[in-house]
Amino acid sequence: MPSARSLGVLATLVVSASATHNSFKRVPQHARVAATKRAESISGTAYYGYQNNTMNACGTYSADADMIIGVGAKYYGDINTVSDKCFQHISVALASDPTKSIDVTLTDVCKDCGADGSVYLSTAAFTALNGGSLDAGVLDVTWSFTSGNSKSGSSSFASDSSSSGSDSGPQDGKTVITSTVEEVPPQTIAPSKAKSTASAPVSTAKPSKPTSPSGPSSEGYKLTNKLEGQAFLDFFNYDSGTGDNNGVANYVNGVKEGLAYTSNGKVILSVDTEEKVSSRKSLRMVSKKTYNAKDQNLFVFDIKSMPSVCGTWPAVWFTGANWPYDGEIDVVEGVNAYNKNIYSVHTGSGCSVSDSAVKSMSKVTLLEATGFSCDATTDPGACGFSDNSAATFGPGFNAAGGGVFALQFDTDGIKMWFFQAGSVPGDITSQAPAPSSWGAPKMAISPSTCDPTKFFHDLMMVVDTNLGGTFTEGVWGVDGAGGQQTSCKKQTGVNTAADFVLNHGSKFGDGAHWEINGFYIYNR
Repeated sequence: MPSARSLGVLATLVVSASATHNSFKRVPQHARVAATKRAESISGTAYYGYQNNTMNACGTYSADADMIIGVGAKYYGDINTVSDKCFQHISVALASDPTKSIDVTLTDVCKDCGADGSVYLSTAAFTALNGGSLDAGVLDVTWSFTSGNSKSGSSSFASDSSSSGSDSGPQDGKTVITSTVEEVPPQTIAPSKAKSTASAPVSTAKPSKPTSPSGPSSEGYKLTNKLEGQAFLDFFNYDSGTGDNNGVANYVNGVKEGLAYTSNGKVILSVDTEEKVSSRKSLRMVSKKTYNAKDQNLFVFDIKSMPSVCGTWPAVWFTGANWPYDGEIDVVEGVNAYNKNIYSVHTGSGCSVSDSAVKSMSKVTLLEATGFSCDATTDPGACGFSDNSAATFGPGFNAAGGGVFALQFDTDGIKMWFFQAGSVPGDITSQAPAPSSWGAPKMAISPSTCDPTKFFHDLMMVVDTNLGGTFTEGVWGVDGAGGQQTSCKKQTGVNTAADFVLNHGSKFGDGAHWEINGFYIYNR
């Protein structure tokens, strides 16, 4: 494997700073509107969660269609008991537009939501508050208790038809969204992000973690590499040398240096935390195998958490030895505390994405209005797409419990998907993937405009955490970049990413780790 390889390029959604990888180179219940004024108004972040066959903290089961909420321990109380707050009604409103609100029922505790005021909502509640879509991933909200208990004691919701007379219309001039829902046992309220704890037994299933195969893929895919634990660490070579793109990382052998290891079945990839350094030890791992479109590849990346600290530039990507002429595919990429993932393709001259294809990609945004050509020799930031969901990268991704990225790289082109933890298709978890059933990919490039057999050769899989560098520095002082509301310059009080990285090692602990369930490689 050559000692110098060229890495890809990326422009940001907010500014035109681009960066090049170089150096290698239940019974029916009516959701009621409370007639009383709201009490204490609490601010926080709202995540969404699926009901994954786990009894909730209040001892009941619910369906995704139920209008329900889980709150933090500060407001729930003892997480090991059924709270006296269970089944109280809560009003939740958008922080940006308080006229948009929903009425939900408290059924769970969200012990991993982070800040005291953060909550999780059922998918029905989240979409009702967010215009029918889950794409935002997270919402800034305010909320408050609005009533007493709507149920007491029993293990399923009680009918509340007596309240219907009070639901005559919006209160206090607000747009109030109500819904009639049915509970369908044994669905539960445990969210993908936050696992409930109750006096009754609860499931500890992790839906994004692939389980034993239930049978062959209906589309002919066979698992050729199951990269978990030590097998993951052994699959890669470890680069050495200075970080690419003017970064201040010092790439080392992670296993020998104790930065790459396994813990509780997961792979941890970390960064050196010595407080002041001339360059900070980090990892760039390159697969010992290479991949071509003729191999009919399908890659599944199951990631629990990723680096989300100012100054970091983490990525999972593929590159050929002769960049960009052998091609590059970026599956996971962003910088600092970005919340929105960036999917990119970079090549030599001749590869492009059509205007109609771009218009069909409704879940991502083209980074550059003229970025239809993927020729990185003329436009390093072209063919880059930012995910519209603020739970696909960094803090937003981690807070939502992680998720699964997938890349189909074969003679039919390039397609990429993302599934938040808790919404991973069953054929992925059973290791019998059927991509045709996954719906529209986040990003796709057709062989008619970019022949994968022509523009991509002997691609190596790379996992790395660069530190500082052109992309990171380019948005260091920019508010709003990549879904990161406040710039790192304001957050840290430090003028440059390099200065922060080199002089604040204690900030690069758990928040700068990759925590990986496994990578799974299929061929057909």
